[in-house]
Amino acid sequence: MRILFLLPAIVFCGAHGSAFNITSVFQKDTTIIVHRLDGNTAEWPGEKFKTDKETKMEYAVDHDNQTLFLAISISDITMQKRVMQDGLNLYIDIKGKKKENKGIEFPVKMENLASVENMKIFGFNNAEPLLQNIKTEGTVNIAMAWDSANVIHIEYNIPLKILEERLADLNNKKISIGWKLKENEIPDPASPPVSAITPTSTTTRLVAVPAGSQPSAIRNPPNLNNARNVNNNPATQPNSNKGQSFWASYTIIF
Repeated sequence: MRILFLLPAIVFCGAHGSAFNITSVFQKDTTIIVHRLDGNTAEWPGEKFKTDKETKMEYAVDHDNQTLFLAISISDITMQKRVMQDGLNLYIDIKGKKKENKGIEFPVKMENLASVENMKIFGFNNAEPLLQNIKTEGTVNIAMAWDSANVIHIEYNIPLKILEERLADLNNKKISIGWKLKENEIPDPASPPVSAITPTSTTTRLVAVPAGSQPSAIRNPPNLNNARNVNNNPATQPNSNKGQSFWASYTIIF
């Protein structure tokens, strides 16, 4: 006797984003990723990444039972220059809205350049913004590097306990994660020059990696002073000075 199995059709419905804010929905999958905090996103499956249409930035989200893992890749040279001049804010809203009262500033703008060795954490545990090293034990850790194609990669390891003291309260919780390019305070990106953030010797690297871990694909960053000469993306104007942000929704499931 034959038994006929009927497989139900699965229909995927896409969410429509606004012209100013692209929203993606992430769900936990069954892929086991061994995350290495080294500024190299090679271990992330390609399907984990989504692309914001306005900034062209690619971003991905994952978690285990202790840590929220985030990654962002910036290939557009103008966006890279804005990040290195004015910094980049990451926001996390555990209520699933788009509030900007809790987050991390990295790189941190200090005087006329951005620091890639420090970050500011704000809004968590009602604490004031705190400037600290990106490798500080027991809190958020960040790694940043350029790859051989001159793409910036930033990885964030965020302890879930700073989001909720009781981790069980995060189970099945839909949170919102957003990145924001600050409003450019310098209308002409060619002035002042950003050579101050570009290494002048082979012994200096803008790479934040754990000791003893230096992926071969990571190398020194390009000179961002040449942004207008090498930018081939007509959709991104070098003289744009408006703030830009995008958000993603992510459901934490243990």
